[in-house]
Amino acid sequence: CLFVTAGKPAIGGPWSLVDLDGNLVTNKNFEGKWLLLYFGFARCPDICPSEMLKVGRVMDTLKKEHPNLAQKIQPVFVSVDPARDSLKVLREYGKDFHPSYVFLTGSPGQVQEMAKKYRVYVSKADETEDGDYLVDHSIVVYFHDDTGDLADCFTQSMRPKDVVEKIVERMTFVPSY
Repeated sequence: CLFVTAGKPAIGGPWSLVDLDGNLVTNKNFEGKWLLLYFGFARCPDICPSEMLKVGRVMDTLKKEHPNLAQKIQPVFVSVDPARDSLKVLREYGKDFHPSYVFLTGSPGQVQEMAKKYRVYVSKADETEDGDYLVDHSIVVYFHDDTGDLADCFTQSMRPKDVVEKIVERMTFVPSY
């Protein structure tokens, strides 16, 4: 058995943030879609960009090999640095990544609340003399099914082909009971 249906991990839940057009977006907006959800920040020097590019490669592979599944998946980036990641900054940042990404931010309270629901570790590192800082955060891509339940988590060490395999497995799994 792949899943124990009685015990779901307490990760996720209802949330509300803002998209790049300034519109309120909640988890309900994505009902019927499978989500690849990543928490990061635009000034991240290396980890976020590499994870985002990996998700882009996953999306391209799925589009080529499993187009029927790819169209049901929505990659989402949630900023854990709302103080600096304005809509303008995120819009500019988003140009470097897969076109299917949705970028979300919100008030510090909204972002904290969502990060807490996902048990995402977020910690602002010490500021440099010029006021710049990094944000330490969990490096996980959360994969939600089309009902909003957590289907899997993909870690930094996973290669794109491994993530594609897991996605296909989760999206095509038929319980045998």
